[in-house]
Amino acid sequence: MTRMAAILGMLFIPGLLSAESVPAKVLSLTQYGITWTFASPAESGCFITGDYWVVGPVTVKSVSPEPATGRNGSVVNPIAGDKQGYDDRAHWYDAGFRATFPLELKPGQSLVSTASLEKVGDKTPDTVEGQGLRGPLRTAVVLTCLLKAPPADAFRPAYVGTWKDIFTASSVKRSLLPGLAAPNPKLVSDVKGLERQLERIWLDHQKQWVNREMHPLENMPDYGREITNVVSNTALVLMLDDPERENNTLLLRFIQKGIDYYGTVRSNDDLWVANGGHNSGRKWPIIFAGLMLGHDGMAKVKATFQEDQQTYYGKGFKGQKVLWTIAPDGANVKHEESNPDKWESFGQGANNGSKAESYRRLNGPTWGGEALAARLMGALELWNHQEFFEYVDRWCDEEKPKFSNPFVVSMWNAYRAKADEFGRTSSNRRREK
Repeated sequence: MTRMAAILGMLFIPGLLSAESVPAKVLSLTQYGITWTFASPAESGCFITGDYWVVGPVTVKSVSPEPATGRNGSVVNPIAGDKQGYDDRAHWYDAGFRATFPLELKPGQSLVSTASLEKVGDKTPDTVEGQGLRGPLRTAVVLTCLLKAPPADAFRPAYVGTWKDIFTASSVKRSLLPGLAAPNPKLVSDVKGLERQLERIWLDHQKQWVNREMHPLENMPDYGREITNVVSNTALVLMLDDPERENNTLLLRFIQKGIDYYGTVRSNDDLWVANGGHNSGRKWPIIFAGLMLGHDGMAKVKATFQEDQQTYYGKGFKGQKVLWTIAPDGANVKHEESNPDKWESFGQGANNGSKAESYRRLNGPTWGGEALAARLMGALELWNHQEFFEYVDRWCDEEKPKFSNPFVVSMWNAYRAKADEFGRTSSNRRREK
């Protein structure tokens, strides 16, 4: 950076700092319409995926949009669990979680700041695909405080909790990717669209179905079904041959999601419990990031995940051996063990077997991509719940197959029969390293 650019950086020009920039002294930082202002110039730069870091301790004098009662909340090292401190129109709001300004931000802390909508249900020009407009947040950003400048190619540490390990893009083990040919290049999912859905932080650390209200409109889809669609489509795009690294941005952003989700698990390992269609799609990004970064904790993650809680071995009404259940408890669980003729009375009121079956069919089309990617990467043992993979095979046998989009169908038809062979090759490469 030139001397003049450094001076301009101190005054701050939005967009001056980028993932390619060198550190600069700044008085403020702006990202996606949220601005942090410091009491004095602070050394700052960007992680490889675009989020800002600052060398601290540093005093954050103010944030804009200005926090108001129950709006535009900021939280330091948010913890995963029931409560949130961002907006009181979302469930389980607790003002005690909110940061107040001026704020001394210390190394090892992540400051998550949000911008609230004026009215729930409003749609902004930057709303991502798959948003149901259920929540009160427009966007969320994170500022990470470090003791010193990180490597130029560093991923951002997880924003949830206190686990702040730093990884670098140069350590990504790209040789583990199978490099498959696209069965039909015209069907490949829109990479730019997926990049946009993964661009900003996924604010996703609240337990149970209410977390969809916390998902910002411009950051991520609000519902688990759509989140899993993004995960499945991205997972399979990254299985394709990419000699020119045209999918590098997608790869790095997907690994970042895995790092974030692992930080969330480290904060609370009983978060994404099975409940209809809300909470799947969180496991594969963690395992994938672990494989790509050579991190055993992520690759062998142990926590509650919806896909695992919803699939089990049992005796189905027509002889099925691996079954689906809507939730770990409740009146209409294990509906597949009952004859469909009795589903209307299986359970309690509207929460009957027919409702459970509707959610089985809601989830089924979204799981194929992540299941196939895990097989192709030789990760079944790491996933450690064989029932999930056998259930997805069963779904495909019955539905011939029915997935979220034609790209996933084309990949399944082309590579499911060979997937475990590719997986063994990937496993052997990991052992060799």
